[in-house]
Amino acid sequence: MSGEDILLGKADQLMRRHRSFVASAKSSSGEPAQEDDLDEDLPLLTEVVTADQGAQVDGALRLRLEQLLAGERAAIRREFERWLDEQLPQVVTSAMDGITDRLLGLITRRARAQLLPRLQAMAAQTDKREMLGEDSGRTDSGQPV
Repeated sequence: MSGEDILLGKADQLMRRHRSFVASAKSSSGEPAQEDDLDEDLPLLTEVVTADQGAQVDGALRLRLEQLLAGERAAIRREFERWLDEQLPQVVTSAMDGITDRLLGLITRRARAQLLPRLQAMAAQTDKREMLGEDSGRTDSGQPV
C-alpha cells in the first residue's frame, strides 16, 4: 500500500470512531461516556516540528496559496471578460434603442410644437401672396393678363 492509501485508511478509521461516538455518546459499558473515554478517541501528535521546518512549511504553504490565488484571479478575470463579451453588446443595444426612441419622441414633439406653427404661418403668407398676386394680374373680364 502507498503512503496515501495508509493515510486515507487512518482518516477513515478516525471518522468511523468519531461517527459512532457522536451517534451513541456512551461508553462500551452502556453508560454515558466519561471525559477520559473521550480522550481515547482523539489522535495524538507524535511528530515534533522544529522552527526551521515550520518556516519551510509556512513558506511552501504561502507559495502554494499565492499560486492558487493567482489561478483563481485569472479564472475570475476570464469569466468576467467572457460575461462582458456576451452581455455588453446586448446592454448597449438596449440602451441605444431606448435613447433612439426617446430622441425620436422628443424631436417629434418639438417639431409639432415649434416647426409646424412656423410652416403653417409660411403657408398662410404664401397663400396671401398668391391671392394678392392673382387679383392684381387680372383684367376686368376676369381673365389673367
